[in-house]
Amino acid sequence: MATAVSGRIVRLPVDPRYLARRLVTGLVAVWGAITVVFFALYATGNPAVMLIAPDAPAGELERVSRLYGFDRPLYEQYVRFVGAVLRGDFPDSLRYNADPLGLALARLLPSATLGAAALLVGVVAGGLIGYVAATSRVPLLRKLPISLATVLDAIPGFFLAVLLVLLFSVTLHVLPSRGAGSLAHLVLPALTLGIFFVPTISRVFRTALVEVLDSDHVRTARAKGLGALRLTTRHVIGNSLGSTLNVLGIQAGVLLGGAVVTESIFSWPGVGQLSVNAVQNRDYPLVIACVLVIAVGFVVINLIVDVVSALFDPRIAL
Repeated sequence: MATAVSGRIVRLPVDPRYLARRLVTGLVAVWGAITVVFFALYATGNPAVMLIAPDAPAGELERVSRLYGFDRPLYEQYVRFVGAVLRGDFPDSLRYNADPLGLALARLLPSATLGAAALLVGVVAGGLIGYVAATSRVPLLRKLPISLATVLDAIPGFFLAVLLVLLFSVTLHVLPSRGAGSLAHLVLPALTLGIFFVPTISRVFRTALVEVLDSDHVRTARAKGLGALRLTTRHVIGNSLGSTLNVLGIQAGVLLGGAVVTESIFSWPGVGQLSVNAVQNRDYPLVIACVLVIAVGFVVINLIVDVVSALFDPRIAL
């Protein structure tokens, strides 16, 4: 998009209207997540039951219901609930007796570390498979890697985690199976999550490469004698990243949900494991805080990837 600054025309890298649309979409997604949590809480009855001890005296349930407004009409409770979430005004965690939002944010760095490592595994492996499948002159290399990646797509994440633990922890004794604290602890959960990305990234990247390789500007550049390295990096790979990054943003958002299972299996101290523990302990303030952090993280990741994708391929922002 072009705008005038001091009499000059300045072209912005990304159309602000596109960013505004993506931001509104993200806010709607966060609102949807908050709404689902609200009605899920009421699906099991009065939430005040989770705030009192099982052996609480008679009348304690009514007192807590009045204190937190659970005795008011449902629509009024919904408005108050959304307002409290937007302000970050949560009751203290039932198990930790502390601010639940602070507890969830404290676990964000381990989750982000695991997510970044998993993305690195998925991008490198999926990118290499897609590139070989699109450019190799050997028929077997054009079909076998992408077929193996498709097979990986059919393996459930928890089953893959068990296989990796059996191989590297139980049989070979080279990697720890649980906990955190060192780079070795990161390997197995990162592999489990990263392999999830490989099939989609490899297929999308291969399709984009094939389309670009058959385009007129690549044939023209090749006819002019442009070097193979420059042709590949600038004209082929560079023009194939837009659609791949767009899909990667969706996959990165899904990563936050997949990390819940993976973090629990490997006892990785992230938001996913914390949310599972909160559900098991019926710690509803902590559940809300974890869902909010995951939903906002999903929106931020997708917004960043959308901007980067538009930089590589401005047609995405149209």
